[in-house]
Amino acid sequence: MKEEKLQGFAFFQKYKIMLKQINFKMPAVAWLGLSIGLSLAVAAVSFAAITLLGLPISPILAFVLFLVVIDLMLGYPYMLAMRRINSIEENLPDALKQLADTLKAGGTYEYALREISEAEYGPLSKEMENVLRKMEEGENIEDSLNSFTLNIDSILVKRTIAIINDAIKAGAGLAEVLEEIADDVRSLHRIGKERIAGTMLQVIFIVAAGSLVAPAILGMVSTVIQLLIETSAGLSTNKTTVVETLWSRDMIMMLMQVYLIIEVVASGAMVAITREGKVSKSLIYIPMLLLVAFVCYYAALFGSGIFIGGMR
Repeated sequence: MKEEKLQGFAFFQKYKIMLKQINFKMPAVAWLGLSIGLSLAVAAVSFAAITLLGLPISPILAFVLFLVVIDLMLGYPYMLAMRRINSIEENLPDALKQLADTLKAGGTYEYALREISEAEYGPLSKEMENVLRKMEEGENIEDSLNSFTLNIDSILVKRTIAIINDAIKAGAGLAEVLEEIADDVRSLHRIGKERIAGTMLQVIFIVAAGSLVAPAILGMVSTVIQLLIETSAGLSTNKTTVVETLWSRDMIMMLMQVYLIIEVVASGAMVAITREGKVSKSLIYIPMLLLVAFVCYYAALFGSGIFIGGMR
């Protein structure tokens, strides 16, 4: 996979920037190639095992495994990036308070930023170190702070830096402004966490209903449908009728699994909207929910089949 061919894709550009922000060791094009290759290999092996061994499992599961593996591979750097952003947003109010206190004590911008870069603020200290380095190279504080926002995909951080730059341009007392911003940032970050905590029960309900309960019910219903159709086919003496009946059984089973996929996709979208406020985030949840749903579906299918078979 050549990087030049991917340069025009917005997804690749954003993914490349994200890997750079978290100092990922592998180039973006290499990681994408490895992710796709490993996902295809897992899907091919699972499809071959299902077809060659004659397992009573739909080949659709191979596609589900492909989605799960590529989601885990591509989502791992995203998880690291989100952890980094959360750490920066959590430590930003304390850093702004410290910056305000240093300025009130008569310290310069450089001295205040140096104190923050030497403090234990995690990724935020490293970013402040980069800001300080740019200032030492001759850039003014506004341009240095703007470079800080380029390395962090956070609306909260971008708005905070914009307010600070406006205060510097207006010649306002920066120390007082920083204290007010610190209180506002802390409140916004707390509200975000409260929103996630407040929607936890709804998310658990959607996940349980969409990936556990509904697939289990579909699995048991599928067993009953199979039993009725196979019994009907066994009573017929016409081979054509038997073939058509069994074909109808296979089509019904396939439609049940297609419905399961649609239902899980809808559940993933609802989880993303409830938890993140963005339907695009459903791409993170859907593959794992699909895997859990199919595991529950086949567990219920085989379990009910054994139970009904023991009663016959």
